[in-house]
Amino acid sequence: MLKQLLIPTAIFAVCAAGFAAAQNAPPPAALSADQYVQARQASYDLSAAAMAEMRQAVKTGLPVKKQAYPAAALGRWARILPALFPAGTGPGSTTVTTHAKPEIWSQRAGFEKAAADYAAAADKLRDLAQADDAAGFAAQLEVVDKACDTCHDTYKAK
Repeated sequence: MLKQLLIPTAIFAVCAAGFAAAQNAPPPAALSADQYVQARQASYDLSAAAMAEMRQAVKTGLPVKKQAYPAAALGRWARILPALFPAGTGPGSTTVTTHAKPEIWSQRAGFEKAAADYAAAADKLRDLAQADDAAGFAAQLEVVDKACDTCHDTYKAK
C-alpha cells in the first residue's frame, strides 16, 4: 500500500519541482536593436541567395519542382519580416548601419501590406513549383521579384 502512495507522490513532487523551476526561469532573451538589424540583413542575404538559385533553375531549365522549398521559405520569411523592424531599430538608433527608411515606421500599414503581398506572391510561386509548372514558375518569379523591388523602392534607402 505504501508503495502505491509513493509513486504518485514522487510524480507529483517532480512535476511541482519542474513547475517551480519554470516559474523562476529567466525570460527568453530579447534581441538588441543591433541584433534586429543584423538578423534582417542576414535574412535579406538568404532571400537573395534563394532568388538567385531559382533564377538559375529557370535559366538552365532545371525541374522547378525542386524549387518549392526555397519558394516556400520566401513566403514564410515575408510573413515574419515586419517583426524584424520593431521601433528603435531604424537609422540612427543602432550602431549597425541600416538602409531602412523611416517610412517603415511612419507608414507601417503600407509596409505590412507590401510584406503580405510579397508573401502571397511567394506562396503562388511555391504552388507553381509543386505543380512543376516551369512556364508559370518563371512568370511568377518575375512577380515575386517585382514585389521585392516595390517594397525596396519605398522602404529601403539606396
